Amino acid sequence: MKHLTLIALTSIALLGCTRGKDPAPKAAKAEPKQAITNRIDVPPTVRRNLGITFVKVERRRVASTVRVPGQFEMMPSAHREYHTTLAGRVELLVDQYDQVKTGTPLYRVDSPQWREMQQKLSHSVIAIRQAQQRLGAVAVRVAAVEKHNQRLHEEEKVWIDRVNQVEELIEAGSGAASELTEARSQLAAKRTSLAKVEEEQAEVKQLSVDLESELAGYRESMPLMYADALGKSIETTDGQSPRIDLALTPAANMIGMSVDELRKNVGSTGSPLPYWRTIDQIEFKAQGAGVVESLAVTNGAWVESSATVTTTVDPKRIRFRASGLQADLGRLRDGIPAEIVPPRGGGQSRTLSGSIKGTLTLGLEADPLERKIDLIVVPTGEELPAWARRGVSAEMEVVLDQTAKPQLAIPTSSVIKDGLNKVIFRRDPKDPNKVIRLEADLGLADGRWVVIQSGIMNGDEVVHHGVYELMLASGSGKQKGGHFHSDGTFHEGEH
Repeated sequence: MKHLTLIALTSIALLGCTRGKDPAPKAAKAEPKQAITNRIDVPPTVRRNLGITFVKVERRRVASTVRVPGQFEMMPSAHREYHTTLAGRVELLVDQYDQVKTGTPLYRVDSPQWREMQQKLSHSVIAIRQAQQRLGAVAVRVAAVEKHNQRLHEEEKVWIDRVNQVEELIEAGSGAASELTEARSQLAAKRTSLAKVEEEQAEVKQLSVDLESELAGYRESMPLMYADALGKSIETTDGQSPRIDLALTPAANMIGMSVDELRKNVGSTGSPLPYWRTIDQIEFKAQGAGVVESLAVTNGAWVESSATVTTTVDPKRIRFRASGLQADLGRLRDGIPAEIVPPRGGGQSRTLSGSIKGTLTLGLEADPLERKIDLIVVPTGEELPAWARRGVSAEMEVVLDQTAKPQLAIPTSSVIKDGLNKVIFRRDPKDPNKVIRLEADLGLADGRWVVIQSGIMNGDEVVHHGVYELMLASGSGKQKGGHFHSDGTFHEGEH
């Protein structure tokens, strides 16, 4: 039994890392020892388990690059405040941190002041229509008075002829004095009536002038309301827009809408009403896209005129502020290209990617004690990476000498020390599932990138994350090849 147990243990030891394969026959000859290599197998499963990532070699102007830390901040134009232009009870329609688009309803206000404004507009419409109706009635009266005046003039002429005729008959000795008296009496009566009619003519003409002046005032001060009340087209001068409507414009400003929206007819086709007549509660909408930053009131609260209800912020309208040295002022200037790179350190460096391009703007003032000056970069692209948020720390890169010759460079995080040597891992161009351990031949560094002087060609890739695991696997101070199992364990040799 002791011999059988010893044979079984020996068989298990010989299996080693065969990972389920049948052991070689006893009669088979021992395989020759594999040559030492600096290649390591890193199949996709291993890369995923160990978090191994690659980065391409870049040509960069490392020697002329200045890098300064800073953080993102919101631009002043990113904030919007929404106030109530009238007092009333507020009903909130959004919550904090909600995403809103242009036109999204934010809150409603039930305000007695708006009822007063509606009443004022209604009175203006009624006054315009009444003035127009009175002017029409006056026009009819003017025509009647004119007709009456003409008839009286004709009757006056008849009686003048009668008086002359009777006078001629009396002179001829055949006329009666009583007939002359009667004719003169009728002529005087007609002339009295004519005087009254002429007086009435003057009155109705003055009334017509007054009404026309009143309508002209409405037409001049509230052209849109005048046109809507009378169902007329809007009068313009030389094809230009009409003057500001002194009735509708204050109402539109009060509720944050346009005049055209207030004038829009709604309701049934037979009896449409302007929109301002149908508004019960005033709804305030977002004037731009963004995120609800704060709510200044609670739902159902009573607010006074001009009170702040909510604020929104556009997270895309950000800028980067860093502190540069005053010693670099001779080389820094407004308008030169700049680049903002993701923050480094911790687990974030494995997930954050994408840089932001922009142009440099020097701050207006410098700090005389710290001998620093603000450097500001406003992103030029429309789309920003997810990590670009207010308060996030990052680094700004500025190339001071654009004429300098770029050199091959790799991230400094791709280099690791192994004893006295610095090591990098180059991806095998012939087999993407293998990496080659190389002793790094490095040049100048700017803190994030380092020049690689040999062993790397343009277009190559090096390990960016996972270099520590690969360094341990390849052996300190050695260049032994090997492979990883899918569980992350390493085994020397090719298989």
